[in-house]
Amino acid sequence: MNDRVRWRPGQPCTWAIVSHEIVLDDAVDRLIVISDLHAYLEPLAAVDAYLDSLGATCRVVVNGDLFEGGIDASATVDWVRAQAPGATTRGNHDSRIFAYLAQETDQDRPSQWKLDGELGSYQALSDVQLQFIAGLPDQLMLRWRGRTIRILHGHHTPRRPDYVDWRSTPDQLMDLFHDAHVDLTAIGHTHYPFVRQRHGSWLANSGSVAAPIHRWRDTGLVHNRCASDDSVPDDDVRCSFLSIGQDAGALTPEIVRFDYDRRGLVDRYARYADLSQPISLRRVWMLQAFYDHMEAIGPVSRW
Repeated sequence: MNDRVRWRPGQPCTWAIVSHEIVLDDAVDRLIVISDLHAYLEPLAAVDAYLDSLGATCRVVVNGDLFEGGIDASATVDWVRAQAPGATTRGNHDSRIFAYLAQETDQDRPSQWKLDGELGSYQALSDVQLQFIAGLPDQLMLRWRGRTIRILHGHHTPRRPDYVDWRSTPDQLMDLFHDAHVDLTAIGHTHYPFVRQRHGSWLANSGSVAAPIHRWRDTGLVHNRCASDDSVPDDDVRCSFLSIGQDAGALTPEIVRFDYDRRGLVDRYARYADLSQPISLRRVWMLQAFYDHMEAIGPVSRW
């Protein structure tokens, strides 16, 4: 595998951003952008049900991070290849499944393969599926009815592969990703959705189709993203994706919130004894949108 595929945050970058252009048919009525699938199968069934309910011609775009967290890596790739052929970007975890190839000796490579980890995903994929992931572009430039839409996962900017922290605020992301030269830029990565406009063009984050993050704990403090965002109540822990339409030629991006059988997912994972993420932490994340990897309860820190 080449350096671009094996790159990890913190390493020197020796590759250029890979971009593919797609010209969409004018007959397409709506774009559906989903990101951060993380190998969870249940939310994809809910997305299928939503798509089936629409009376419009849709084009699905998958914006990175197919892996890490869930145990259905192979089925997730099959879903992506069926629903978004030629319209998928590569996220940071999609590169990380190849990370062990950069290790110099067998002794440096992990001896255990957890089903819900990146290397477990690597082992679960066929050669054809691995080639599909390795060949994904970093960004897509969509041309649709006279509008230009940039799609990239959001773990690096359109021009530099330096890592962007998933804890970045919407304000920080606006400064990093907003581009007045395109009509809309769509990102993911942070697991927190928003739509903002500046100088006539949009920046949108589709959030996560599988596991949103409204709060997380860091060095004993609980950071609450909803505290400064009137559009997302603390008790709304549903997942999300981005829907893009047009009205009189202008783009109309909006966040669509939906739910799936999250309790059923947690119960299914509880039957596995050897996963990377303890079921207690997974239950909090999946049911409360709270990414908690510390046991101590600390004071609440707001943005």
